[in-house]
Amino acid sequence: MISEREVERMFRQEFRDLMPNVIWQNDEGIFEVFGRYRIVPEPNGFRVFCSATDVGTFASTRSALSWCIADKNQAYNLARELHELDRKLTALNNDIATRSAIAEHSRRWEFRDPVATKLETKIIRRKQVENRLAKCIDWAKYSQQRGFNNETQRIGRSQPNKTSR
Repeated sequence: MISEREVERMFRQEFRDLMPNVIWQNDEGIFEVFGRYRIVPEPNGFRVFCSATDVGTFASTRSALSWCIADKNQAYNLARELHELDRKLTALNNDIATRSAIAEHSRRWEFRDPVATKLETKIIRRKQVENRLAKCIDWAKYSQQRGFNNETQRIGRSQPNKTSR
């Protein structure tokens, strides 16, 4: 019969081998990603740490996790673009919320009308940034799936086409 210590030792060994592919959330709500990254929830977003280095704050866990995936797979341009787009999106959201609140509290229509017109371009810009960020997140998800034994790689035919003639 296997003792508890042996079972615990086997579990620790197996878990250590899986750490480079594990994403989990501990009891404190902190995401432990690939044994190397931590995503800590904060009031204004999610702060990412790589080992002990503070990477930055992201607006969503999707963006933060996508950054971790890109960094792990050494797609540094993708990681940089994810961080940049997330910061732009946060700034645009804050700007739109502030300007629309100012316009709503104004009593003069002469002031409200130009502010609303200027907000339209910012809203269009926000949608463009959201679309680019979604594409980057999708690319990070694809690279993560591909990373598991390259399962999504297309396999060519091993033999040339043969006909019966």
